[in-house]
Amino acid sequence: MLREGGDEARRALDESGFVVVRGLLPLAGRDALAEVFRRHEHDGIATSAEVLFTHEPPPLDAPGMHRLMRQWLNPHRRAAPWTTRDLASTLRPRVEAWLGEPAVLFQDLLLEKREEHRAFPWHQDLPFWPVDRPIGLVVWTPIDPATERSGGLLLAEGSHRAGVGPAINLHTGAPQGGAGEPLDLTPYPVARPALDPGDAIVFHPLLWHASPPNHAGHPRRAWASTWLGASARWSHARAPRHPLCRIIEDGARVSPLP
Repeated sequence: MLREGGDEARRALDESGFVVVRGLLPLAGRDALAEVFRRHEHDGIATSAEVLFTHEPPPLDAPGMHRLMRQWLNPHRRAAPWTTRDLASTLRPRVEAWLGEPAVLFQDLLLEKREEHRAFPWHQDLPFWPVDRPIGLVVWTPIDPATERSGGLLLAEGSHRAGVGPAINLHTGAPQGGAGEPLDLTPYPVARPALDPGDAIVFHPLLWHASPPNHAGHPRRAWASTWLGASARWSHARAPRHPLCRIIEDGARVSPLP
């Protein structure tokens, strides 16, 4: 469990693929995040509809994202009072210390898992991104207490060292399009961190992770922000069906999106 950033965090990220940071968001930040979430829900901001299939269209019988969770994409690109832009700005110095280089905010998500939502299968994040290398971090912080019972994150410790696996069909847990095989996770211990609001899990884009169903009797809300190191480059080949491929220059260094 990590309390500060810098060299210690980079060592933990290299060895385990993740660190738990207690109290990453102060009380004011937690309250601001909860208010942004409330406004999205109250004001009827549309949720994401589909799971990304990176190379081929989704199967005709594939259900939408609503089977797994409710998800609002990129609130940092919205105007007040629906934006997470200021919250993300407060994280940037910490993220850059953990990465060891300037950071670009690639995307962020407001997430809600309820009792009716299915388990989220084991997967890596990098195969879903149009990025050429795993230089980046995901910062996942709950708005409500997050435990295994409430559908909190499960993390296969050290699995990021096994390299890039296939993009996973998040409805079935199988590789998309039958390409490749998911990693055999049996040798990797599974971490089940319990988090309070404002705590965070910071993890590597190649770390295999999942979340079980929510049996806590209340929603589990969270905010996940995804950061890329400025030395990474956009790569259409990684995820050609990603909507960003229509506006990013293939092979260019990653930069803030318009």
